Amino acid sequence: MYSRLPLVVRKALYPLELRVRAIRQRRLDSIVKSAIMEVLNSVAERNPQIVKHFSYGASALHPRHLVTWYIFRTDADLEEARGSGLTADLDSLTRAELTSCGYPSSGAGAMYVSFTSEEDVNNKAGGNYWLYFK
Repeated sequence: MYSRLPLVVRKALYPLELRVRAIRQRRLDSIVKSAIMEVLNSVAERNPQIVKHFSYGASALHPRHLVTWYIFRTDADLEEARGSGLTADLDSLTRAELTSCGYPSSGAGAMYVSFTSEEDVNNKAGGNYWLYFK
């Protein structure tokens, strides 16, 4: 976008670009938070229960750079969720709610919805979530 501008102009515009990107990131993060809460409310009565969830990404760069994790208590719970179709439902509900809440559809279709268990985090990373998701 700026590649045809002289370097001195690009350098001058960069701080503004960072501010705009931060504003965009906060707006998209708010949309993601609302969408995920709707998804969790939609599956609240289903078993096994989701014990944790979180999202992260550089969606201000491009909306496809978003990852959402749903975490079950045990590996057996995760397998039960897969077998019952809960993980597939979570995947499709997450994408649909993101779009419904105003997230760009190009990003909602390309982002990642992932699943794991607390048991796996404990076994592979000693319960250190940062290390596990690194």
